[in-house]
Amino acid sequence: MKDNKQYNKRSLLTANFSTVLSIALVLFMVASMVLISFHLWALSSQVKEEVAFTVYMSDDATAEQGKELTKELRKNDLVKTADYVSKEDAAKMMDKVMGAGHLDALDGFNPYQASIQVNLKAENFTVKQIKSFITTLEAKETVDAVDYRDDLINDINSVYYNASVFFVIILIALLIISVTLINHTINLTIRNKKLLIRSMQLVGAKASFIRRPFLVKGLWLGVCSGVIADLFAVAVMIWIGSSMEGFDFSPFYSFYLIAAIGIIVLGILLTLLFSYIAVIRNMNLKNYKLYN
Repeated sequence: MKDNKQYNKRSLLTANFSTVLSIALVLFMVASMVLISFHLWALSSQVKEEVAFTVYMSDDATAEQGKELTKELRKNDLVKTADYVSKEDAAKMMDKVMGAGHLDALDGFNPYQASIQVNLKAENFTVKQIKSFITTLEAKETVDAVDYRDDLINDINSVYYNASVFFVIILIALLIISVTLINHTINLTIRNKKLLIRSMQLVGAKASFIRRPFLVKGLWLGVCSGVIADLFAVAVMIWIGSSMEGFDFSPFYSFYLIAAIGIIVLGILLTLLFSYIAVIRNMNLKNYKLYN
């Protein structure tokens, strides 16, 4: 008798472990796609904000006017950074490329224009906004021209859009697969208890009383599965961090925490929902299906 109880206990633990592991793997796939999508967005934002526009000042513009325009640009909501480069600074920069004293051949004449290096914020990196921004700058009397790569902007936006669409489709597909697999796993787990559910109904137990233990179990299944999925994700992130030297995850810690909590909450919601549905379904089973 004692051996039989121990066997049943081991069987129950094995079944629960298999259920938790199955749900955890599904949640881990979802977490992986969320992290990949997030880092794709972060990478695209970084690339966008590193694309610089050069605003060339007119020859008759003074250094004070250039600095005033720089201050004006820094206050613009579209602009992330704006740095003024004088004619002298431009010459010094070219000395590093062409060699010191490269202006001696021009008898000291400085042909370089003063300019302002402008970087826009990633969220404002649309062709329409950029063209409007450029048109406004070029209309200023102190500005000679604005040098920007519209083809590069289109390429960046196109790559980001195509990659985003691809990952959104994959994420939606994974969510559908996740919901289906978790529903199937929970349903099988509770279906094994259909005779117990019918016995409780026959002795007059209320529906809420019958549902309660299954919902509590579903809650713990969701919590455990979510935690295990998070641990898998952390292990993968640690492995990636050790493989990619110089990659800094620290700026994203707050997002990782939110994502980890979100995966646990998703696991809880799905297991509670499907536990509830499965119990109701098994409570309404016809008698001839109880032994099938």
